[in-house]
Amino acid sequence: MTTVGEVVGERLLDDARDADDTYFIIADGRLNGTEGFIESHPDRWLNVGIAEQNGISIAAGLAGSGKQVYLWNCSTFLLYRAFDQVRVDGAFARTRLRLIGTSAGLSRADGITHVAIEDLAVTRALPNMTVVCPGDIAEARQLLEQCRAVEGPVYVRFPLEGYELPEVHAPGTRVVLGRAVTVTDGDDAALIATGHTLPVARAWVDEFGEAGLRVRLVSMPTIKPFDSAAVAGLVAEGLPIITLEDHSVIGGLGSAVAEAIAETGRGVPFRRVGVPDRYPYVVGNSDYLARHFGTPGVPEILDWLDENRSARGDRHVTS
Repeated sequence: MTTVGEVVGERLLDDARDADDTYFIIADGRLNGTEGFIESHPDRWLNVGIAEQNGISIAAGLAGSGKQVYLWNCSTFLLYRAFDQVRVDGAFARTRLRLIGTSAGLSRADGITHVAIEDLAVTRALPNMTVVCPGDIAEARQLLEQCRAVEGPVYVRFPLEGYELPEVHAPGTRVVLGRAVTVTDGDDAALIATGHTLPVARAWVDEFGEAGLRVRLVSMPTIKPFDSAAVAGLVAEGLPIITLEDHSVIGGLGSAVAEAIAETGRGVPFRRVGVPDRYPYVVGNSDYLARHFGTPGVPEILDWLDENRSARGDRHVTS
């Protein structure tokens, strides 16, 4: 399987073959998988050290002179420590920066300094910013390629650098920036997932099937621009909607879907599953933190769907 670092390395090399304008900037650390680009183009790679603000400003200068610039770091360091530069030198100036953030969500067990559970809320609020959350290898490769043509900054969100990107979509699936992708059909409910919760959501759909429910799985790999039309279509069908994300339930996928539902002027049962509105004051891996937060799983969602069906007088489903 291909890791996050390897798919980024592929993109850097592909860009470098197509045009002599690709630069890669890091602020300390190492992204395994990008060695090929660094070795073949040492004059277009720069490690600014632990100076994230300088990294963004240097990248903005290069991009302003017509270069295609990729920056990588842990999402908390990439965005939070350099937020003023991201906002002014990137978003306000519509600079063509490609911000590759890893260790997003609860994927890294190193405490609050490395836990990015607000990054989608922060970046989707920035005018001119495109926000992408690939969930499998097809989404990662296709969206990274399409990001090259975006005028303005892009934030691409990944879990751990060495995370092996799964194959969730069927071979040949076309992924388009700004569009949702239907993964499975179903007319009992819709489950919308983004980023590295996509394979989790796919497993949930199988468990729902064992309980007698056909749940439509929708991948939302682009958070901004957001595919509100896809959500409106689900609302028009009257499907209960569940969102699944490794991010705060405030400001990310769940909020974007809630906004899209509200703008239809119609109501459907709606449930957000993500990180609750509080910080983890413990340290551990994502499974441990999910238990710490009491994050609902399939049994709780089945109970919720059953309650909503009973309230509406639909057929009863026993979980």
